[in-house]
Amino acid sequence: MHAIFDGLGPVLDTVEGPAELVLVDDGSPDRTWERAVELARNYRHPVTVVRLLRNFGQHPAVFAGLAHARGRIVVTMDSDLQYPPGEVPKLLAEISESTPVVSGYRQDRQDRWIRRRITRELTRWLNRRTKSNLIDFGSMFRAYDRSVVQRMLTVTERHRYVPAVVAWLGVPIKEVPIVHHPRGAERSRYRWGALFEMFLDLVTGYAIFPLRVVTALGLFASLLGFVGTLFFLIYRVTVGQGPSGTISAFALIFFLSAVQLAVMAVIGEYVGRIYTEAKARPYYLVGDVVTHDPAHAPSASSTGLGSTPSASR
Repeated sequence: MHAIFDGLGPVLDTVEGPAELVLVDDGSPDRTWERAVELARNYRHPVTVVRLLRNFGQHPAVFAGLAHARGRIVVTMDSDLQYPPGEVPKLLAEISESTPVVSGYRQDRQDRWIRRRITRELTRWLNRRTKSNLIDFGSMFRAYDRSVVQRMLTVTERHRYVPAVVAWLGVPIKEVPIVHHPRGAERSRYRWGALFEMFLDLVTGYAIFPLRVVTALGLFASLLGFVGTLFFLIYRVTVGQGPSGTISAFALIFFLSAVQLAVMAVIGEYVGRIYTEAKARPYYLVGDVVTHDPAHAPSASSTGLGSTPSASR
């Protein structure tokens, strides 16, 4: 926690105009909240510490930070400091009316090769789905103009992937290379189950092509079953021998059953999303908010630096 305050202090000192730091505690089981509030009291810049009632995940925490940030420009970054605070000026230098979103792409990403590979493939897929051309779609180290933040906060769907939401808005995005540090002693809380769940959310949340795939698969299976039945019938009439009717029937039934299960699984994912959206539960719940402003500086023109919890990837 000290590293966050110490690392961002010099950056906030160089920002033109008032600046603030927004921290989101995403249900940390340790004393993150208490330490953040204690450090905020003696900080030379305004600090807002938001505590969520429980762990909602990285992207709800980012949206909670955006909702509490007051700056004209808002920078989001992870609190594990894999994105060095010293790289923030690179983003601020490139943001403008023509490029309201600046994203830092990890030129030399310091993560395991499997995570790099997953991100690379997701970037390719999401670029096709959103008609973008980003190098690093998964980077959360970004600077947003206030107008973009306001548009992002109007999105109410339950399954939100921040980079995809921004791409859906259709705003120009500029990428700049940034340094990426290795992860510290604390490992990422993104386990394989969570990554697989995020993958399903991305596939079913931003495309309907899986439904079209299973439709095509069902039509193909029906056609194959009809052709197979016709073939066995002709074969037995003309040749007089071949697989028994019982074996052929069971083979056909097993094949069609497998196709039906695959179709039902995909449809079930979409029905589950509809069920989740229909419940209309809050995306996150805020437990406490503490704001410390030593100088009582006006917040309308400030720059907000949002930090998500160490649980983020």
